[in-house]
Amino acid sequence: MGQHRCTHYRRRRRRGAERYCLAHRAVQGRRRTRPAEVAPSLDQGHVVPDPISPDDSVLARRLTVALCVALLSTFVWGLYRYTANFDVWTFEGHRQLAIQAGELRAPLVPLHEMGVTPVTLWGNAGGAPAAYLVDFIYTRCPSVCRVLGNEYQQMQARLLAQRARNPALKAVRLVSISFDAEHDDQASLREYAHEHQIDSALWTLAIPATPADTRALMRSLDVIAIPDGLGGFVHNGAIHLLDASGRLRGLYEFDQWPQALEAARQLATARREMP
Repeated sequence: MGQHRCTHYRRRRRRGAERYCLAHRAVQGRRRTRPAEVAPSLDQGHVVPDPISPDDSVLARRLTVALCVALLSTFVWGLYRYTANFDVWTFEGHRQLAIQAGELRAPLVPLHEMGVTPVTLWGNAGGAPAAYLVDFIYTRCPSVCRVLGNEYQQMQARLLAQRARNPALKAVRLVSISFDAEHDDQASLREYAHEHQIDSALWTLAIPATPADTRALMRSLDVIAIPDGLGGFVHNGAIHLLDASGRLRGLYEFDQWPQALEAARQLATARREMP
C-alpha cells in the first residue's frame, strides 16, 4: 500500500514538471520573435527614408557654407556702416556724427517754466536767443544733476560778469529741463532753483507740458533716461548747444562748461554779425 502511494506521487510530480516545461517554452516562444517576423510589421506602420546619396550630402554642405558666408558678409557690412568705417563704437560717438551732419534738431515743444509759466524757447520767431546751453535733469538726482547744477551756476556767474563787455552774450541762455514729470512738481522745481540760485533772466528751469512732449524732445536729441531700479534714472549728463532754430550744434561733458560757453558766445557773435 505504501509503495503504491509513492508511485502515484512520483507520477503526479512528473506530470506537473512536464506541464511547467511546456508553459515555459510557450512563453519563451512568444518573447523570442525572429527579425524576419518583425520587419514586415515595421514596414507596414512606418516609412523608411531613402538613404542620402553622397552627391546630395556634398550639395547640402555647400549650401550651408554659402548661407553662412552670406550672413557673415551682411553682418560685417552692417557693422561697417553703423561704426562709420569701424571708427565709431560708442553711442556718444554716433551722436557726434549726427551733430556734424546736422541731423539732430529739437522740436518746438511747449514748456512750463518752474512748472507754471508757459514758455517757448528755440524756434520762436522774433527775439529768440542765438544760443541755448541745455541740460536734462531730475531734481531728485543725487549725482550727475547736482554736478551739472554747480557747473551751470558757474556759467551763470560768468555770463553775468561778461555780458556788459560782450553784448553777444546777452543772446546766450542757460536751460535746464526736467524729464521727471511724476515727481518734479512746482515745489520741487522751486527748491532746485533756490538751491542753485537760478537767475531767471539768464537761466530757465522748465518741464515739458506733457509726457509726450518730454519723449519727443529727448528722442530728437538722442537723450536717454533709463530707470535704475532704485527710483532714479541713468541718463546723459551732457551740455547741449542749440542754435535759435533748435539744431544741435555741439555736445560737451559737464566739466567742459568753459568750452561750451565759449562755443555759445561764438555762435551768438556770428548771428549778431549777420546782415
